[in-house]
Amino acid sequence: MIAARLTPAQARELTHAKDVLAALGALTLTRVEEIAAPALLARPWHVRTLRDRALANDLERLEKQLNAGTPAGLTTFGTHALRVMPSARILPGVVLDLDHGPIYVAEHATIRPGAILTGPCYVGPHSTVLDRAVIRSNTAIGPQCKVAGEVGGTIFQGYANKAHDGYLGDSWVGEWANLGAGTTTSNLLNTYGEIIARALPEGAPGSKNERTGEQFLGAIIGDHVKTAICTRIMTGSVLHIGSMFATTAPVSGCVARFTWATDAGRHPYRVDKFLEVMKAAMGRRKVSPTEAYLRRIAALHAG
Repeated sequence: MIAARLTPAQARELTHAKDVLAALGALTLTRVEEIAAPALLARPWHVRTLRDRALANDLERLEKQLNAGTPAGLTTFGTHALRVMPSARILPGVVLDLDHGPIYVAEHATIRPGAILTGPCYVGPHSTVLDRAVIRSNTAIGPQCKVAGEVGGTIFQGYANKAHDGYLGDSWVGEWANLGAGTTTSNLLNTYGEIIARALPEGAPGSKNERTGEQFLGAIIGDHVKTAICTRIMTGSVLHIGSMFATTAPVSGCVARFTWATDAGRHPYRVDKFLEVMKAAMGRRKVSPTEAYLRRIAALHAG
């Protein structure tokens, strides 16, 4: 794999080149760097595998590039960096643990009273860490999220809600997901063994159980997934886009996209009903889906 960072002039030249490979070969490169161990994502759980390295790299870059300070009067301990954007709000009673890594709080983020954050950790723009939340290390919260309960080693893509108690560990949460009160993941087998997972639903071409190489792996939760109160999600589960879960039995394995799962069984989620709920959820954040977004949802549902 070869990549090049181009100047605007070089990009324009390549755009109009008749022979792109020849034009690439003629580039004058000021620096050539070989990456000994490139980070390639081939399976959903590889996000978990590469999480710590990626978060450390991102936080290091943020510290160098952005003008964020360290407000006085906060309850902190540890020697790693704390960076808080001027528009962020950290309310009384918050504890920031910098023993094992830095913490970055982005613009217009809010950390509510009683929350405990352990670095390395990132809280994105306009996101809220709710009262008495416990945010453990290697957690990255994207923009416009609401997060409560106990969370560790989890990535929230953005516009996701986990606004109540419950444990979420070593997981990846897609945009617009909503986890009902008490939703809890398992991220460790009782045997302490390697977790086996499946990237595609059973019966799909290429679907098979695969070794993840991970001892700790919670759930891969797709965009627009919804869980009812007290939903239990088993180790290494993969929940594809648009699925809804309201079951008393634990959710496990790989669940196909747009699945409507209740104690009565699993059925396809009607696209008209899904779009109705999706637009209502997005509307609460004053976001309207674009026509391109709607076409993509329709194609995924049909596919």
